[in-house]
Amino acid sequence: MSGHRINIIGPEAGCAILACLLLLTSPMSGGQPGQPLRAQVVSAPPVVPPGPPLQGEVALADQQSGRSLSAYALNVGLVGRNSILNRGMNGNLGWVDDCAYVSAYYGGTHPFAGLAVVSVTDPANPRLVEIFPGTPGTRASQVHGSQASRMMAAMSWSDFTAFGDPPGPNLLQLYQVPPGDCSHPVLIGTYDFGPIIPHEFQIWRDKIYVTNFGGSPGPSLMVIDAKDMAHPLLLTTWDLLNDPGMPKSIAHDLSILGEDDALAGDGSRIYVNIQLSQPIGLPPTRNGMVILDTSEVVQGKPNPVLKRVSPVLRWPLLCCLSHSAAIVSIAGRRYVIAQDETFSTTFCPWGSARIIDVQDETRPVQVSTFSLQVQDPANCTQSLGDNAMYSAHYLGVDNPNDAKLAFFTWYSSGLRVVDISNPAAPHEMGYYIPGATPNTLFFDPFLNHFFNRNVDYSISYVRYYQGIIWFTSVYGGFWVVKYQPPILMGTSAATGITPPATGIAPADTNK
Repeated sequence: MSGHRINIIGPEAGCAILACLLLLTSPMSGGQPGQPLRAQVVSAPPVVPPGPPLQGEVALADQQSGRSLSAYALNVGLVGRNSILNRGMNGNLGWVDDCAYVSAYYGGTHPFAGLAVVSVTDPANPRLVEIFPGTPGTRASQVHGSQASRMMAAMSWSDFTAFGDPPGPNLLQLYQVPPGDCSHPVLIGTYDFGPIIPHEFQIWRDKIYVTNFGGSPGPSLMVIDAKDMAHPLLLTTWDLLNDPGMPKSIAHDLSILGEDDALAGDGSRIYVNIQLSQPIGLPPTRNGMVILDTSEVVQGKPNPVLKRVSPVLRWPLLCCLSHSAAIVSIAGRRYVIAQDETFSTTFCPWGSARIIDVQDETRPVQVSTFSLQVQDPANCTQSLGDNAMYSAHYLGVDNPNDAKLAFFTWYSSGLRVVDISNPAAPHEMGYYIPGATPNTLFFDPFLNHFFNRNVDYSISYVRYYQGIIWFTSVYGGFWVVKYQPPILMGTSAATGITPPATGIAPADTNK
């Protein structure tokens, strides 16, 4: 790991540092030194004129004409932005107080390839404060902050990267966030997963729930005790395989009752999106969600056991993987908002969002789905021609204890604002698709097949904070936007913009 971090004093100093570093280091194209920066260019016009723009689309014609360099927006206005020194290859977003923590997609020795700290005390002018050193040979794209415990955690896992480093370690780095000074978190301790490759995590007080998304040995879920941040310990594990007759599971992401930005509660339940090592049920499917009782963790019992209290809720999913989850209350009833992910430009209809009623945790029922017109099978020929990725990924809500709006990051379709006040009929109210940023310092030539540089990719968690929205994009950096309801803008809401929500009959969940 590089031993130095960049401290940014102000905007002018940031520009000066960038200029000096670019003189002292070779620009990186695909992570290889000595190559000039270059943008992907689509030069030939489409053979067949495109159809009318679809909801969520960044049309090929717009990519060719340069229109996609500017944002697309409906009922959402830009407040502020920080490009994070135009580095590109940004990862996820965490936060504490008025600070945003933006991970790098890949860790490396380059001084920009680490965790960025952005002060958002002035939302119109978010200010880069510093960049912590990256860990070479890792995907470093996961970060979360906990307001309750004043903790920020950044996770990196072993991977081949754009920088050409050999695969590195699997680490969870724990930072203490000083009261009144969120812009200078202090690294306190590190947990080493060894050969286990982690993927996602969530924080509840001083416990961290970490998923193992396949490709490595070990259980699908681990609980790390971070009460002593300098010496974090593995507390317990869980896998569906522990239940009689169940196959091994792969946990993707989860939501904890009572964690920051989730429905208030005591931490005694977690909602986990999983994939199964083999299909179960009829029709056979490998994707779904389980609810686990984590009371023994909350009670501080030694060797706590996580107990499954729900059936394995399953849904057919030919295109993608069950991904993120968020436990919320809508009109006084508990729901999980879940999203599926398709990491591909070539598999329409891509991942959608779904709303699941979990008021009766012994019988969770999916009540609706939400998708975009670019995902309609009837439109796949047109949307596949865009070389974009129109998949759901992460989300946030306006108020987890009384949710009315969901904010989805949807890869090439940007940020989507969806009215969920009627869970059976979610409908879109607005969107913000960042303009493309084709000339960033970093990009990965392998991922160019997925991350076409004529569009941007919104892939982070979303924060709704004091009436504004925070999110990040792969090439564009950190964004602050504001949703403006149509009635406040003196216009009526668009009709027919979203295909009708589809109520899905409950799956056979007698498992």
